[in-house]
Amino acid sequence: MRLNIRFLYLLPVLALVFTDRAFTEFAFPDEDSPLLASYGLLLLGGSCGIVALCYRYLGPLMQRWLLVVVAALGVLALESYAGWQTWMVYPHVFAKFLVMIHVFAIYAFHRRFGPPPFGLLMSLLLLGLLANLAIYHPDALSLSAFLDNERGFASTSAMLLLLPTLYYFNQYLTRGGLLRLLTFFMGAALIIFLQHRSVWVAMGAALVLNAVLLLLGRVEGARLSSARLLPMVLLPLFVLVSGGLVALSDPHVVKKLEASLNDIAHPNTRGTGSWRMKQFEVYQPYLAEYPVAGMRLKGFELPVQFYTLAANGGGDEQVWTDGTGHHFHSFYVDRLFYFGGLGVLLTLLVPLLVLGRRLLSRAPLPPASAALAVFTLSSLVYSISYDWPLYFFGLLGLSLATAADPGRVPAPAAAAPPPHRQPLQHFGPFPTPRHANAAAAAARR
Repeated sequence: MRLNIRFLYLLPVLALVFTDRAFTEFAFPDEDSPLLASYGLLLLGGSCGIVALCYRYLGPLMQRWLLVVVAALGVLALESYAGWQTWMVYPHVFAKFLVMIHVFAIYAFHRRFGPPPFGLLMSLLLLGLLANLAIYHPDALSLSAFLDNERGFASTSAMLLLLPTLYYFNQYLTRGGLLRLLTFFMGAALIIFLQHRSVWVAMGAALVLNAVLLLLGRVEGARLSSARLLPMVLLPLFVLVSGGLVALSDPHVVKKLEASLNDIAHPNTRGTGSWRMKQFEVYQPYLAEYPVAGMRLKGFELPVQFYTLAANGGGDEQVWTDGTGHHFHSFYVDRLFYFGGLGVLLTLLVPLLVLGRRLLSRAPLPPASAALAVFTLSSLVYSISYDWPLYFFGLLGLSLATAADPGRVPAPAAAAPPPHRQPLQHFGPFPTPRHANAAAAAARR
C-alpha cells in the first residue's frame, strides 16, 4: 500500500491563506491579537528558509527578481541607518518589500515538489469561507443585511472567494458535473450578495478574461458544447422562476442594486469611490513631488493628510493617527507614495511578464492554472481600491509557479534516479509549448 502525501504540499500556501480574517477569526476573536503579529513573523522566517533551501529552483528570471528585491531592502536599510542611526527605523515601510519573500518561497517550493492537489485546496478555501459566514456572521445572509449593507465578510475574504468560484467554473466546462456548476453559481451569487463593489468589478473582469481564454481554446479540455452551456442558462432561469423574481421585484432590492451599480459607474462622485478619490487628491502633490522612488521612510513620518468631518459635526479630524502609516485604499497609490514608479515596477513587472508569456504561448492552460492566472490578473483590478492582503503574495507565487516553463528549472546534481525508476517530472499538469504533448499524455495516465 502506497501512502499519498501530496496533501502536505498545501501547507505553505495554506499557512498564508489562513492569515485572512475569515480564517483567523476561528482562532483569534480579537483582530488585534499580538499572536497574529507573531504568526506573521513566523511565516516570514519560514519563507526565508524555503527560499534559502530551494533557491536553485527559482530559475534565472525569479532569481534576478529576488536579488533586486533584496538590493532594494539593502538600500532602504542604508538610508535608515544614515538618517536615523538604526537599520530598520520603520518596519511598516520595510514590510512592503519583505512580504514579497512569500512569492519566492511558494514559487520555489512548488517548482521543487510539484503542484498541490488543487481540488483539495479549493474545497478547503470554500468550506472555510462558508463556515465563517455560517458560524460568526449568519445575520449577514439575510435580506435585511443586504439592504442595510451589513456584509459580514471583509473585501479580502470576498475576493478570496473568487478563486474557487473560477476554479469550479473551469472544472465544470472541462469535466462537467451539476455539483461543479452549482458551486460556481453559489460562489458568484454570494460575491454579489456581499456587496463589495470592488470585488464585483474584479469578478466581471475575471469572467471576461476567462471567457476569452475559453473561446480561444486556451483552457485544456474545455467543451463549449450545448450539453455544457445549456445548463448554465437553464439553472439561473429555474432559480428566477422558483422564487428569484420575487426577491428581485422587491422595490427595496431593486433600489439597492441600482445604487450599487451607479456607485460603480460613477466612482469619482459616489460611494466609497469618492472617498478614495478625495484621499488620492490630498496625497497627489506628494506623488508628483517624488514620482521615481517615492518618499520611502520620510513618507512614514509625514503627518496624516486625510481628514474627514468629525462625528459631532464640528471641524475636520484625522482619519488615522500619526505614526501608523497612511492606510491607502489602493495598492497603486500606496506603492507610488512610498516607492514611486520604481516600487510599482518592482512588484508587477515580473508577474506580468511571466503570466503574459504563458497566456500568449500556444499550449493550452490546465483548468486550475487558468483559474489562478485569471484570479491574479483580476486582482490587479481589485488593487485599484485596496492594498494586497498577505495571502495574495502566496497565491501569486503559486500562480507564477504554474505558469513557468518546467524545462528551465535546474535539477539538483544528486537527483539522478536509479535506472529502474522513472525520473521525477516536475509540473506535469502544466504543459508548455515544448512539453505540451508529453505532459498531456502523462496527465491522462
